[in-house]
Amino acid sequence: MKTPSRVLWFVRHGERIDNVDDTWKMTAKRWDDPPLSNRGQQQAREVGIALMADIIDYAICSPFTRCIETATEILSQRKIQLPLWIEPGFGESLNACMVPPGRPSMSQIKKLSEFVDDSYVPVYENLPPEYGGDEGCIPRVAHTLQTILSRYPTGNILFVSHGSPIAACHMTLCRTWYYVGQCTIGKIVMHGNGYKCEYFGDSRHLSDKTNLREIQRDRKSRGKVEE
Repeated sequence: MKTPSRVLWFVRHGERIDNVDDTWKMTAKRWDDPPLSNRGQQQAREVGIALMADIIDYAICSPFTRCIETATEILSQRKIQLPLWIEPGFGESLNACMVPPGRPSMSQIKKLSEFVDDSYVPVYENLPPEYGGDEGCIPRVAHTLQTILSRYPTGNILFVSHGSPIAACHMTLCRTWYYVGQCTIGKIVMHGNGYKCEYFGDSRHLSDKTNLREIQRDRKSRGKVEE
């Protein structure tokens, strides 16, 4: 019997407050956990509107505030409430974090979003050491993604994460590192054991496509990506 296709959606968080306010980190208790800026909130709403008619069965999110706020805006656009699962394995690359990472606790996370379902059992509670800069997150993200796809073998999944982990997801499924802009959308279709990237880093839904901080790659965020 043929395994039906499923869709994996990948969204990077929206614009961070420290992208537009250089002084924010000077007084922040957790300098690696900035919330979204006003523009970031709007970007996330626009993602939600773009995806509101698409079938999504699971929503899985990094535990950092900017990702939770992004996911919450996306899910709030849907007619049927979808639980939000928090997965530390999709957290920021550790080279960009405090030691230990300054992500909020689960009790703090639940105050950030009404959608959070803390019955989900994460792949990682504590993250292993990482080496090699942004790409150091690849082994951890690959293990997280592969475990989730095995644990939930059917259904469409929305992943909300950060630039480097999303690039690592593309590396895991499509064999190339692909760093995307803020609140862009990626769509990878899985059929059996194969994957086809229909598009990645797509910004067509955004009203303002300027300065999406795709700092690690030259190619434009919009359009189809070939495997």
